[in-house]
Amino acid sequence: MGIIGQKPETGIRIDVERPQAGGPPWRYRGTATTADAEFPVAATITLAGEVQVELASVAPGELAEKIRLILRAVHKHAAEDGIPPARRIQRWRADGSRG
Repeated sequence: MGIIGQKPETGIRIDVERPQAGGPPWRYRGTATTADAEFPVAATITLAGEVQVELASVAPGELAEKIRLILRAVHKHAAEDGIPPARRIQRWRADGSRG
C-alpha cells in the first residue's frame, strides 16, 4: 500500500540527504518516520559499505538497525554500478521488510 500523508501507516519511511561535494565517507542527515513519530537521523556510509546510524535515545531500539539495512542496500546497488550512493535517499519499508 502506498503512503498518503506525512506518516506511513506501517513500517518506516526514511528521507536523508548528503552534501553534493565530499565523501567517502558520505554523511547523511534527515528523518526517519514511523506511524507514531518522526526522529532526526544522521548516518555515515564508508566506501566499503559500512553504515553507522545515529538516532535520538527515545527512538525505538530496532529503528537504527532497519535504517542501517536500508542504507547498506542503497550503497550496495550504487557500488555495483561503480557510482557513489544517491545524494538523497527516500525509502519506505513495511514492517518485517529487510533492506
